[in-house]
Amino acid sequence: MNRVLIVGLGQIGLGYDLELESQSFVLTHARAFATHPDYKLVGGVDSSEQRCKLFEKYYSCYTSTDLAVALGEIVPDVVVIASATAQHGAVLRAVLEQSKPKLILCEKPLSLDIEEARSMVAACKAHDCLLYVNYTRRSEPGALEVKRRLMEGRIVTPVKGVAWYTKGLFNNGSHFFNLLELWIGGMKEFKIIDPGRLSDRFDPEPDVQITFEQGTISFLAARKECFSHHEIDLVAQNGCLRYQAGGGKIVWQAVMADTTVKGYTVLSSVCEMIESDNLRSQWHVADQLAVCLAGQRANACSGAEALQTLESLAAIRAQL
Repeated sequence: MNRVLIVGLGQIGLGYDLELESQSFVLTHARAFATHPDYKLVGGVDSSEQRCKLFEKYYSCYTSTDLAVALGEIVPDVVVIASATAQHGAVLRAVLEQSKPKLILCEKPLSLDIEEARSMVAACKAHDCLLYVNYTRRSEPGALEVKRRLMEGRIVTPVKGVAWYTKGLFNNGSHFFNLLELWIGGMKEFKIIDPGRLSDRFDPEPDVQITFEQGTISFLAARKECFSHHEIDLVAQNGCLRYQAGGGKIVWQAVMADTTVKGYTVLSSVCEMIESDNLRSQWHVADQLAVCLAGQRANACSGAEALQTLESLAAIRAQL
């Protein structure tokens, strides 16, 4: 059983699902690793004593406000880095210097500094430590079913589409960019439509048209102060895929012959629902990492794949 230490007990580390029913909602690292049979959650680290006490209350295991102290007390097999993005690099270096984990799972993005992100990937390779990044949709069954259909030609490429995002291209937009890389390949080129504004004073929110290997997607920034909006619409040659509510609802409409006008085709009025388990997204990440730790190929985002996402987003940012 793999021993897990979580560094950072904020919303994704601990908070999102504390008040939610445990069987239906697995939205945090704490609940995912505490409930998965292949892991033992052994500790949590956070600079806030209050959050440490909350973690200890719910999960009854070791806590500390000092990472070095925690690494002296615990020998983790898996370390989750869920601290603020600006701290990711320093935390990863400290973990590798003071312990020998089999695997590190880092929150996205790896870093806002592309050189630091590259050094993080290199450091894990040098220490023979697997590195994965928490782009949860790469492990979610509904998103993987879309990938299968694309690979099998059941959704015919090339596609055109629109991806709506809020709260920054690197913060939330990168989730959908990374997912589209999984679905339709890497970025080939891009065109800035509107440079937009900065989210939280550092994360750009441009409207940008991106040509991937198997399609062209227009990323459009909505305003987070109005409401969160995360959706992808893909128009294929044989139908339309709608990835709605951040992936909580996935709808496929196939092409059919128009029953009114001879010779025309239209979208079927019958929608196929592709089953999603987005509300248990973190459990699926933990499950895929268990597959990886068992020496098999996992449906999770590796450090190298996350770095590719960052390289592409950094190229876009450089043109703003």
